[in-house]
Amino acid sequence: MRFDATIPMFALCMASCVLRTPSLSSSLGASASLPSAPSAPPAEAGDSGGLIEAGCTFTGGQIKGEPGAPRQLTCPAGCPKDVYVYGTDVYTSDTPVCAAAMHAGVMAARGGEVTVVVEPGRPAYRGSKHNGITSVDRGKYDGSFRFEGRRVVQAEPEVRAPALVDAGCTLEGQQIHGEPGSIHRVSCPSGCLKDLPPWGGAWGTGTYAGNSRVCVAAIHAGLSSDEGGGEFTLILGDKRPAFRGSKRNGVLSADLGEFGVSFQLQR
Repeated sequence: MRFDATIPMFALCMASCVLRTPSLSSSLGASASLPSAPSAPPAEAGDSGGLIEAGCTFTGGQIKGEPGAPRQLTCPAGCPKDVYVYGTDVYTSDTPVCAAAMHAGVMAARGGEVTVVVEPGRPAYRGSKHNGITSVDRGKYDGSFRFEGRRVVQAEPEVRAPALVDAGCTLEGQQIHGEPGSIHRVSCPSGCLKDLPPWGGAWGTGTYAGNSRVCVAAIHAGLSSDEGGGEFTLILGDKRPAFRGSKRNGVLSADLGEFGVSFQLQR
């Protein structure tokens, strides 16, 4: 049997040729390029650690960072004071920072730069009135902030209500102790026009001599009544040269010369 020694060309190619697959670059064309990796998301407010230029509605919760780290923040002028502020000295993180800064006295209404410290939440926050802003009580909240630095606004002095004097019908003004100008809150019972002394129980009109019965003078001044009593404010005064009597509200007060103590009554 005789075989043809000629090897077909396709057989040679199968034995020696290397098959090549097209590359991605060649299939896209020479000018095409691979897509770049996605960029990082933009930083949130306060992430960079620099000065935060806050608006009037910017809250403590928008300040990013670890608790205890101080952050510098600047507020514009004219931020409203009639907003919800929660706490005193330490505020809830949903409180507007600029309003809280005015309440705390570390910034005036013209704006300015303050140092804010983010803190953990607290079980309760107490409201107060300072620098024209009334803050509100609040219960537990998840985040807080406070301010560092000296106060630039002079806080109003705390005004305490005077203790109430439960007066009897015969209590005289000179029996209430205090300096001239001191303020006292007085409560009188009913029935104080019974058993009046011959001189009527009160000396003067508007300003009464210190030996006047306070509750009788209060009825004369229209601040109390014999039927129901009343509560009013008494202001101690010093010596007066004379007191003029009059008849008012069913009470006849008498004239009197100089006396070393006086008092006035107000609602």
